[in-house]
Amino acid sequence: MAVKGRKKATRKPKPPLYRVGRAQTGLGLFAAQDIPERKLVIEYTGTRIPTWLARDIDRRRANKYLFEIDNRWTIDGSVRSNLARYVNHSCDPNLEAESNRGRLMFRAIKPIAEGCEFTLDYGEEHMELYFGKAGCLCPSCVEMAKKKKAKKKKR
Repeated sequence: MAVKGRKKATRKPKPPLYRVGRAQTGLGLFAAQDIPERKLVIEYTGTRIPTWLARDIDRRRANKYLFEIDNRWTIDGSVRSNLARYVNHSCDPNLEAESNRGRLMFRAIKPIAEGCEFTLDYGEEHMELYFGKAGCLCPSCVEMAKKKKAKKKKR
């Protein structure tokens, strides 16, 4: 029996930590609020597949959303519900991947201001496979390339 006049306690929904938006290289994941260092930001989700199968798929360049957990398992993060797939590469990242009991989490490695894009270092193997001779196009590398080009023009 319900007591008259009593309201059911409701919690205010927490504001989102991130939003998908337009980035320099396509879509990206951006901070919707200030994120402190060491905070868990988002989980990389998808179907678990054997790593041997993931490596075979990778060789054919059939799926760029594969994230290896260990020698046995890889997460196929190509599903649209996996918003962590929008975290782009940077040689100067603000997130790191962390495996916790088979779950893959992205944690902030420095404070991230609201509106900043979340980035992760994908590693050399991924960069060579998917970017080839074009090389890295992250903002820090593009800026460095511009400076080198300007230096050469001065000579």
